[in-house]
Amino acid sequence: MSGMALIWAANVKGLKPAAKIVLIQLADFHNKETGQCNPSAQRLADECEMGRATLFRHMTTLEESGLVTRHARGDGDGGRGSNQYELHLDLTLGPSARPKDGSSGPNGVVSQNETGETSQKSGGKVSRVRRG
Repeated sequence: MSGMALIWAANVKGLKPAAKIVLIQLADFHNKETGQCNPSAQRLADECEMGRATLFRHMTTLEESGLVTRHARGDGDGGRGSNQYELHLDLTLGPSARPKDGSSGPNGVVSQNETGETSQKSGGKVSRVRRG
């Protein structure tokens, strides 16, 4: 467990409650020393008290907002292993992160890191713009 990741997840704004629960549970699985976060989908769904289909829907929201990147992993025998999740701990969301020109990313989400850079995800790419 990473206390820093839990604090980050708790302070992310602009998510629907169920998506935030998924983010907080992912943060609870985050290992601060290795940076790894790899619970199985079933374990994560159980911890969030939701079905796997619902979990995947909220994971898609977290990925589209740029907060989480999901990496598929194999089990070593040609099968699927649990995903590894990368948490982007430098990003926050919400109305306070909206650029002054009023633009936003997909689903009205704009990410801003602690240095004041904003990130907008478009077509699978995250662009960062330094505000002055």
